[in-house]
Amino acid sequence: MRKKTLLLILVTACFIVKGISAQEKTLKLISYNVYWGMKQDSTEHKSKFSQWIKQQDPDILALQEMNGFTQQELQKFAESYGHPYAFIVREPFADGSISFPVAITSKYPIVNVQRIVENCVHGVLIAEIDGLHFIVTHFHPFSSQKRISEIDQILATVKSKPSDWEWLFMGDLNSVSPLDKSEYDNNLLRDFIREDKKKRPYNENLKNDELDYSIQQKILDFGFVDAFKTFHPAFEASAPTKMFYDQSKHPLRYDYLYVSKNMKDKMVKSELIKDKFTDVYSDHYPVMLIIKK
Repeated sequence: MRKKTLLLILVTACFIVKGISAQEKTLKLISYNVYWGMKQDSTEHKSKFSQWIKQQDPDILALQEMNGFTQQELQKFAESYGHPYAFIVREPFADGSISFPVAITSKYPIVNVQRIVENCVHGVLIAEIDGLHFIVTHFHPFSSQKRISEIDQILATVKSKPSDWEWLFMGDLNSVSPLDKSEYDNNLLRDFIREDKKKRPYNENLKNDELDYSIQQKILDFGFVDAFKTFHPAFEASAPTKMFYDQSKHPLRYDYLYVSKNMKDKMVKSELIKDKFTDVYSDHYPVMLIIKK
């Protein structure tokens, strides 16, 4: 009797351990436009950001607008919040001009890294982490036509790879989604851009003087799944925050995190992170995704 009882306890314990192990097999990803190289953070070594990231504890962090960071500085910075692996798309220009580079940091090795700086204003990072394939970018802020070239290049790159690869595609894409169209039908954003063009003639964000949904439509037609929208059908803005934002005073969603359709069932949770820190640290809110591994 005692042997049967002991066996039952061992079997039960085994199932519990397996259950816990299965629950732990997730990957947390955050994508964040941090505004001009974390310009708002005056702390030494950007320790304010580092402390916040430690609390969030992502496995992988995609960053946009990492102005001023060299590869060596990014590496040291990432280590401060527990990420021993880091890549930036390009280092600061010698003439001091700003390039708004993208970057990625991770708890796990980042391999097969491809840096693309041609035909994309802020660069594209393509990398593999734990068997998953990541694309981090930041589309042109003032040209709808150039954004079309950028997305065409990215989608052509994905198409050239094996069809069974699992992709995560993220960044500040500076464009509106047809999934949010009902939010923009009041024309407040369109009219704001029309007025802004009078002050900044280089603002070519409209197409035929209307909002351009074609960039995001291309992504959706390709088969990518909008992670945030899957969990939050109702509109929620990723900008502006409580900090100044010069591209719109009206709510918009420019920050995206997509997964390839073969990863759709692996998504666990996605949200915009809105707290006292993100309210004022940047002009964009970060987007988070948890997936099953």
